[in-house]
Amino acid sequence: MKTPMKQLKEKLAAIVNYLPRERPVVYLDYPVHLNFGDILIMRGTEQFFSDYAYRVIERAGYMNFTESARRAMPADAVIVLHGGGNFGDLYPVHQKFREAVVCQFPRHRIVLLPQTVHFQSEQAKRASAAVFRRHPDVLLMVRDQRSMEAVEDLFTPKVLLMPDMAHQLWGGLPAKPASRSGARLDLRRKDIEATEPDGAGMEAGRTARDWMDFVPVHQRRVFGLILRWHMLEAKTNRHLGARQAWYAYCDRLAARMQRHFEPYSVVQTSRLHGMIFAALLGKQVVFDDNSYGKLGHYADQWFNQHPGIHAG
Repeated sequence: MKTPMKQLKEKLAAIVNYLPRERPVVYLDYPVHLNFGDILIMRGTEQFFSDYAYRVIERAGYMNFTESARRAMPADAVIVLHGGGNFGDLYPVHQKFREAVVCQFPRHRIVLLPQTVHFQSEQAKRASAAVFRRHPDVLLMVRDQRSMEAVEDLFTPKVLLMPDMAHQLWGGLPAKPASRSGARLDLRRKDIEATEPDGAGMEAGRTARDWMDFVPVHQRRVFGLILRWHMLEAKTNRHLGARQAWYAYCDRLAARMQRHFEPYSVVQTSRLHGMIFAALLGKQVVFDDNSYGKLGHYADQWFNQHPGIHAG
């Protein structure tokens, strides 16, 4: 019998119907920040490319998509934009980058990997939709029904409901049994999507942490160097190895995060990828929502048959 997590991974296989394997791929807007959720999505995306033998000819973040790479874009390339939870007006840098790509490459197929959509402003949503509608070949994947309703018949006629790309990692993380039976890890948002002050609602004696709290100061400094390295590529219009350095850093970061999660049998979180990462590691999950219902909508869509995931 297939587990719910295996079924979610298998659902991602349908992407090959929209992303032809015989065409070269350009993967854009890979994350260069210390939100481990986006790094999980990136790693799942790269695993998908590997599992289905895609030929990825270019990879760039929003800050190092060089002018020479733009000019060298092959006519038959499919542009694949990173998925996640930043489609909307909360994170304008990434939304404006997507819009710029859509405008600059009107003759290329553009595939946006699964996103949660959230606009605070109806005016901003309609302005962004007008940009996307002008492109004749955009496929927008969304991670829940509410996102589908937000974009359907507005941004593009091609909208697909699909789980998060991190599910492609299922079966590839060598999870170990929890060494502290019943122990609970608390992972709480401390950013723009948080719903309550840090520590509110916590049981006495427990401390909530966010992704950044797991990254030592010296590793944050290394990250800062890699970020500047990316910016130098844009300034010099040359590939200088920034992406390779970042991917190697992310490999080590992923191993560190797994070690932090492994001792616990239960993860309570308001991070969507705290929920997904814990499920990938075989943990029990208790989730609390973010500011606009991202976790609840995702769980209703994809985890309603998962016996180990429930709302707090």
